[in-house]
Amino acid sequence: MFQGRRERNLMIIRQAKVNDWKGIARVHVDCVRSSYKNILPPDTLDKFTYNTREQRWKKDLPSSTTGGTMTYVVEDGNGTIVGFSLAGTMRDARLRIKYTGEIYGVYVHPDVQGKGYGRKLFECAIQHLTSVHFSTIALWTFKDLQSGAFFKHLDGEQVYEKSTTIGGEKLEEIAYGWDNLKPFSVLTEDLN
Repeated sequence: MFQGRRERNLMIIRQAKVNDWKGIARVHVDCVRSSYKNILPPDTLDKFTYNTREQRWKKDLPSSTTGGTMTYVVEDGNGTIVGFSLAGTMRDARLRIKYTGEIYGVYVHPDVQGKGYGRKLFECAIQHLTSVHFSTIALWTFKDLQSGAFFKHLDGEQVYEKSTTIGGEKLEEIAYGWDNLKPFSVLTEDLN
């Protein structure tokens, strides 16, 4: 468990437990509704509810906390889950040629963004991926999300673009990759 102080806020990052599904679902829904509101079609956002996400996370979380896939959560000083990251084996065949690990997502509740939680969750995901011997990683994000600036700030290199259709609308996605994870290894030593 990592504990650190950031701008007078207590931050506790830990591996998710199977009973964290409700807190993760709340963060997931609030992030998607806030960040994706001008990207995803309204019908798609309307289907992204607390109830549907809670059911999905309750079902999927047990397999996302063991083996090659790992979910981390960050709690605020009150023990409330305010963010999570999820990482594992690269799923995309195009990227798998060069990148072995994938960060499936880094989500920080809109009310607490900008406090360092996202960076620490990213570092935890990398620590996990390197612990299971992945030496390169990549992730996907929508082109118009501000998360692209975040990943560039973390030295992610734009390595691929693709179009995808969601709810009948064509959207552009960008993959960011990291060939060198060593700069993050020093930052994550406290997590072992």
